[in-house]
Amino acid sequence: MKREIPIRGFTLLEMLTALAIVAIMISLLIPAIHKIGETAYVVKQKAQFHAIGVGLESFRVDAGDYPPSNYTLDRNTNPSSMGPTGYCGAQKLAEAMVGWDGFGYHPKSAWQSDGKADFNGDGDQELIYDTVNGVVDGAVLQTAAENLKVRKGPYLELEKSNAVKIGSIYSGTGGGSISSIAAENSFVLADMFGTVYNKTTGKKTGMPILYYRADTSKALFRPSALNNDPLKTTRDAIYNVDENAPFFMYMSPTGISHPLGGDRELFYKRIANPNFPPSATTPQRPYRAQSFILLSAGADGLYGTPDDVYNIDENEK
Repeated sequence: MKREIPIRGFTLLEMLTALAIVAIMISLLIPAIHKIGETAYVVKQKAQFHAIGVGLESFRVDAGDYPPSNYTLDRNTNPSSMGPTGYCGAQKLAEAMVGWDGFGYHPKSAWQSDGKADFNGDGDQELIYDTVNGVVDGAVLQTAAENLKVRKGPYLELEKSNAVKIGSIYSGTGGGSISSIAAENSFVLADMFGTVYNKTTGKKTGMPILYYRADTSKALFRPSALNNDPLKTTRDAIYNVDENAPFFMYMSPTGISHPLGGDRELFYKRIANPNFPPSATTPQRPYRAQSFILLSAGADGLYGTPDDVYNIDENEK
C-alpha cells in the first residue's frame, strides 16, 4: 500500500518575514561598510600627510626653513587685484616637494607662478627651471646638466605624491573656474579621496592639499581682521587662512561653493588647541604653532565641512 508523505513548504507570510529580516540586516550592514570605506580613505590621507611631513622636514634641513605658504603676486602685477598671477600655499608646497617638472626644487626659486627669478642678480627675471634648452632666458647661465645637479629632492616619490596640474582639475571658466591663478601648468598635491576627474587622464583624482606654514614670530591665534582680501598687508597671526584663498573662494570643480569661502572661522575652529584656551592676558594657541598645517577637503571635496582632514592628531583633541 502506497503511503502519502505530506509536503511541507513555506507560507507566504514566512517568506515575507524572512525577506524583511534580510532587508533589515542589509540596511544595517551597508552603513557599516560605507563607514569602513570612509575610514580607509582617512587612513590613506593621514599616511600621505605623514609622507609630506617627512618631505617637509628634509626640505627644512636643506633650505633652513619650511617652504613659504603666503599668497604672493608676481612682479609687475597690479597689487590691487587678486591676480592673475597669484601663487599660494598649495602651489608652493608642490614646488618644494617635487619641483616644477618632477626633477626637484631649484634653490634659487623666487616662489613665483611663472617659475622665474633673478638668477644672477642683474635685475632681470630668468626661467630657472629651464632644462630643455640648457639656458636661462637666452643666456648660458646654467646648462641643463648644471640645472639638474643643483636641484634638491624630489622630497616625495613622484608616484606617491599625487601631483597634478591645476588645469587638470579646474576649468578656465564656468563653475569650476579658479581664474585668479593663471599658472594652470603649476602643480598641486592632490588628496587621496578621488572626488574629481583629471581632465587630462580621465581618471579620478583628489582636491588640492592646502598648506600653511606657521609664522613663529606672531602670537595671535587669528588675524585681527578677517575679510575677503587675501592680499591684505596686515598678517598678524600665526596662521592666515587666506593664504590659500583662491582654492576655497571659488567654486569647486563640481560647481559647488566651499563653505570655507564664506566662513573663515571654520578654519580656526578646527585648528584651535583646547589645552591653551584664551584668557585676559594670553591669546589662544593653535595646534602645530611651530610648524605647518595640511588640509584635505575630505570625501565631499569641499573645504570647510566636518569631513575635512587635517594633519592634526585626532587623539590630541
